[in-house]
Amino acid sequence: MSLSHVIRCYNYVVKISKDVECVDSVKTGEKFVVETINAYGKKFSNVSELQDILNSNSDEIHHHPLTGPIFVEGAKPGDMLKVHIEKIEVLEMAQMLSKSAGILPVSKEDFSFSDRMAIIGKVNDDKIEYYHSGIKLKLEPCLGMIATAPKEGFIKTGHIGVTGGNFDNPFIKEGVDIYLPVQVEGALLYLGDVHAIQAYGELSGVALEASANVTLSVSLVKPWKPFDTDPIFIMGKEPLTGRDALAVIGIGKSFKNGDEAVRDAYLKTIEVLKRLKPTMPEALISSMLSLIGNSMAGQAYSNTSESTSQILLTEEGLRTFHITENKNILAELEKCIFKVEENSKSDEKILVTIGAVKGRLQKVLHKYLESIGIKIPNISDRLLVYDIETDKYILRISLLKWADITKNYNKFDFVIYGSDKWLERSNKSFVALKFFEQKNCRMSLLVPKEKKDMPLMYFKDKKIATSYPNLLKEHLGINDDNILTMEGSVEASIPLGWASSIFDVVETGKTALENGLVEHTKVMKFGAVLATSRVDKIPLFVNLGLIDKPNDLKCIAFDGIDGSGKSTLSKIVVQNGMFKFSPTVLVEPFSGRIGKESMNLWNNGKYFDWASCVGKMHWRADGVVNMVYDRSLLTAIVDLFSINETKENIMMVIKCFEPLPDILFYCKVDPKIAYERSQKRGKKDVFDTFESLLEYSKLYERAVKFLTDNNVLKVVELDVNKEASSVIEDIKIKLKEEL
Repeated sequence: MSLSHVIRCYNYVVKISKDVECVDSVKTGEKFVVETINAYGKKFSNVSELQDILNSNSDEIHHHPLTGPIFVEGAKPGDMLKVHIEKIEVLEMAQMLSKSAGILPVSKEDFSFSDRMAIIGKVNDDKIEYYHSGIKLKLEPCLGMIATAPKEGFIKTGHIGVTGGNFDNPFIKEGVDIYLPVQVEGALLYLGDVHAIQAYGELSGVALEASANVTLSVSLVKPWKPFDTDPIFIMGKEPLTGRDALAVIGIGKSFKNGDEAVRDAYLKTIEVLKRLKPTMPEALISSMLSLIGNSMAGQAYSNTSESTSQILLTEEGLRTFHITENKNILAELEKCIFKVEENSKSDEKILVTIGAVKGRLQKVLHKYLESIGIKIPNISDRLLVYDIETDKYILRISLLKWADITKNYNKFDFVIYGSDKWLERSNKSFVALKFFEQKNCRMSLLVPKEKKDMPLMYFKDKKIATSYPNLLKEHLGINDDNILTMEGSVEASIPLGWASSIFDVVETGKTALENGLVEHTKVMKFGAVLATSRVDKIPLFVNLGLIDKPNDLKCIAFDGIDGSGKSTLSKIVVQNGMFKFSPTVLVEPFSGRIGKESMNLWNNGKYFDWASCVGKMHWRADGVVNMVYDRSLLTAIVDLFSINETKENIMMVIKCFEPLPDILFYCKVDPKIAYERSQKRGKKDVFDTFESLLEYSKLYERAVKFLTDNNVLKVVELDVNKEASSVIEDIKIKLKEEL
């Protein structure tokens, strides 16, 4: 980046407005210098000259004059202007004698600049020496004021508004990036009021004011979705800790109100962190800020201007929210908050890790790499970990067994696997990002050639060998006593006399034929999946071109009594490409940590609190991925009906579950069929008795009517008395019709 030009006009601007004539224009990406003048509006070189300024009766010299506005080419309302402060070269400095007097305000009647001692500091290398005392402090300049123009009205210099202004924050220093809202064409950037050194809080209301040359560059970034609160935040090395940090700015809109500034920073920080951890409930983020969010004042107390504050999140705190192998966490976080233009370049390469199942699924890995424009590397078949470097990122690929991937799933950004493995032992943390159809891959019942004409019931009553016992139970209704579970080589079970048939993956069928087996019953087709457990990184993956941008995201739910097949259907929808190229996740609100912990509320008779807790706190990723619920709001209502909860409380629980699914599929099943299915499962509970299923079937019907009568959400009835494959076709038709 070469230096383009110097903006020499510190033009004594005393209001930040879209109506002021621009002094210059800049392009994004170019480096330029802005000359600024100290808060008094005049230069001086000795104590006498400063005293003359202070004794002047002219009001014009005490208004924090700024340089600007500077027109940023291409800036549009809704953008955010990222300002990188490269260097602040201090020219001379003096302590400002402010009418605010900081934490000890004085009345206008009592105030006189002539009552104050004029103090000048002299720059020696990187130190500041006070003329009067010989005290030396390290030179640590910061920008006191920086802003874009508001769309309406103006911000008086020395004050602050929604687009910036008088921050008086030592974090706005060399090497950091500050993100400002853009409300008008061209952004209209203003800056000035440089402080040669300032502590947090600016307790006396003054800092060591200076004229300076500020070298900076600007770029435009767009939030993934518009911010509600127009937060202003800073990223870079924070001066006290010397560590990478993120700070969100708060403003006290009334004078003398530091508490208001802290509250504003707190609420805006919650919104920013919600972008970084979309699966975390806001209530939990709010609590976490007491543990990792540091409240620090900019201008703590002012008699003549607004107070400012910041919530500071250090690198250590940020890493509790965002798991990454990258050393520069801020570069990664920016790409998770903002869209990155296709032609933008960065010197920072992001490390992305992929865990892929070795063997036949390496073809899927290669297909994925080709889809993102990467040539398949010519490497040894025995190499299990290798890197592929591009201009934007480094892919670190590890070829492992499925068992090792599932144990270490949170150590990878992406995983690639066959959906048969996930469907057998689903890892709810995996978000299916892309489905790769495997045309010949299916789960089938294989039998000896001489018994190919025997009915299915013949084999159901005998031992079946498989590595997929859960799928065998779900799809063929085989009970535990007739299942022989093996880790592999299931074909050997028949000549060994251990089983009469096998349930396994079939692709070409050659292995089966060589072992004297033929395909008897095709149960389900499946494919391969690119997935992630890191929902918060989906914007990053899109920015890097690793996945397509999610569009038109939907939320659907499956609900019904035990044995209705809702769990099987929801898993198939997630893992078998129903949403093709759009990220999709399975959500089970009544299981997992929240579901289990909230049950103690139910067990203690706190039924409303139980339902509210599940609704508010369950894992979700609204607006980030497609969500498929295995049980949802309907189950909560059914359980509340069972203890005769009031309509008022039920409606309150519904609010807790918002945003609600676009469609809720009610899996309607004959209780007798549900009972037969439940008896074949290994795990049974009190809800699996026929009497219980009959009772709950009536409660579900009542709950469906309640939702429909009160226009809560769209409920679609599914006939699930038939095979899952047939129901899946019905779901495809219904989704096309309803969405």
